[in-house]
Amino acid sequence: MRLKKEEAICLVLAFSKNNEISSKTKLNKLLARLNLFAIPIDFDFSLNKYGSCSVEIDEIEDTNYYGSESYSYQGRQVTKFYLKDEGRKLYNETVKPKLQKILTPEEFMELREKIYSLSQLKAEDISTDEHRRLLVDIEDRYKLIQTVNAVYIDIMELYEKINEIPEHSFANIKLRGLIEYCYYLSKFFKEKRFKRIGDEYDFGAYMFDYYLLFFLIRIIPFLKEQMVSKVKDDIRINRYYNFLMVELKDKHPFSLENKDLKELVR
Repeated sequence: MRLKKEEAICLVLAFSKNNEISSKTKLNKLLARLNLFAIPIDFDFSLNKYGSCSVEIDEIEDTNYYGSESYSYQGRQVTKFYLKDEGRKLYNETVKPKLQKILTPEEFMELREKIYSLSQLKAEDISTDEHRRLLVDIEDRYKLIQTVNAVYIDIMELYEKINEIPEHSFANIKLRGLIEYCYYLSKFFKEKRFKRIGDEYDFGAYMFDYYLLFFLIRIIPFLKEQMVSKVKDDIRINRYYNFLMVELKDKHPFSLENKDLKELVR
């Protein structure tokens, strides 16, 4: 389940205060935050000094679902976005049912509250929150490396016990596949992606790598619980499986369809 661009924009507008987002920078941040909730969207983000940045957002034009207005703020022109009636209808009839199929009621409320609270902050405050949460700042580099190593160790311990999961159901088979994929992804982060990161900003980097790293942190407790649970959570296993191995196949180099994947995991 991947949200189209207009669906993702209507989602963050529907959850934002007064159904408005006051700048393109804020729109960037709120859309990027969906990645932490395993909600795939048709936007790619790179890293600039403000954090997540998608050039596609600079090219957004008014649609039947949302509009934009230019206004003056501290001597410069800024663009704000607002939800139209058709956009509210799109959210209620299409986007919300999609979310309710993959999110638990608790996750749905967490997402709604997070987008609402972030929408009330200044753009620079949202950027600061993202930098702090994802450890992209130079002064947090040692924390980033520690996090990469800790994630790898946690998932490696799960991977070493993967044969304890019997292959007598689709849920178990997907759980095994999910753990194996997460293991090799964490290994890629540890030994290649973040190994050579230096003392300068990673400008131009694929921001999704940072979000994927912290997505792994979010699902490690779930994977540990599912390893020992007799009753598997089919819905969430399937959701995470699809997010990492289906939805990412044309968005990330660490894809099962990448012909050079063996080189990445070697």
